[in-house]
Amino acid sequence: MIRMLSSAALSTLLLFSAADAQWVIKVLQFDKNTGIIDKGEDAGLRVGDVFEVNRYTGDFVYWIGRVEVVVVKPKVAGVKMLAQAENAAIQQGDMLELRQRDKAGPEKKNQGASSGKKNDSSQPGKIEPAALNDAANSSLRAKKVFFGLTSGLSQPLKNSSQSLGLNFSLLVRTSDNKTRVIDMTHAYTTSLGLQAYCTIPLSNRLSANLNYDYLPLNVKSAMEADLLSYGMKASASVMKVSAALESRIDRRIRLGLGAGLFLPQVTINGGRQSITVSERHFGFAASAAHLVPLGSAAWLRSIFEYNIFLDKGPAIHYVTLQTGLSIGIGKN
Repeated sequence: MIRMLSSAALSTLLLFSAADAQWVIKVLQFDKNTGIIDKGEDAGLRVGDVFEVNRYTGDFVYWIGRVEVVVVKPKVAGVKMLAQAENAAIQQGDMLELRQRDKAGPEKKNQGASSGKKNDSSQPGKIEPAALNDAANSSLRAKKVFFGLTSGLSQPLKNSSQSLGLNFSLLVRTSDNKTRVIDMTHAYTTSLGLQAYCTIPLSNRLSANLNYDYLPLNVKSAMEADLLSYGMKASASVMKVSAALESRIDRRIRLGLGAGLFLPQVTINGGRQSITVSERHFGFAASAAHLVPLGSAAWLRSIFEYNIFLDKGPAIHYVTLQTGLSIGIGKN
């Protein structure tokens, strides 16, 4: 009986020991010689752990390379490449299997670094731990929900787009009891526009972007003077409410494609009367955004966007170029 209990205890101990080394660990991202894996300190990983990288394809297993843990966070870790198979590259989804564990531990490593040894980052091909630390933080920042506000200019792309869908004319009765037609089709010039948005992460590379755009349109000086001579004043704008799917190309570049409603509107005030002309149009937008990190939860976001919406006549085409601050909310 005692022998059976001893065997059971030994088997349980071996099972837990094996479990510590057999975590299912995957590559989240890998760029040249460094990458991020989906397990960290909470899973028992330590600086100095060395892993074999394998790729499972059907019933076949391919050895892709070998990596070492250099930076450890609670949920993720940063690794650097030690070896790589020919004609192969480590990529997202590859599996890691523990090869060896550095018994010296991170404390001895730090003591060795402070005792006058050369920093490995000064040697060719070596990666600074700080760079991997930034990469780990970048991976975590991708999980934040970002809110932002940008501002910038817009430009219609075609002659038919100059009206931005605001095609109508005014009939004005003059003092000598005659009727005059004032064409308001090309009466507007654009000014600084605003965009408020919320970016929600869906995966490591994809996010949903919900945004509201407001583009005020100034009335041309000559047309404004003409309207004022009849005691009228005009104001116009284009609003857009849309949703887009964004793909992260690298740490700073995002490409997006979305659809939504475009609402051009013009208001004519004349004495006690006020006339508002507004129509809804369905349209699309394609965008490219560049992000510059300002801190752990702040980015400067510049976005170039191509917009097209369907009008009664030719489709309306215009582009916007805007820059603004983006703030992230979520865990590091």
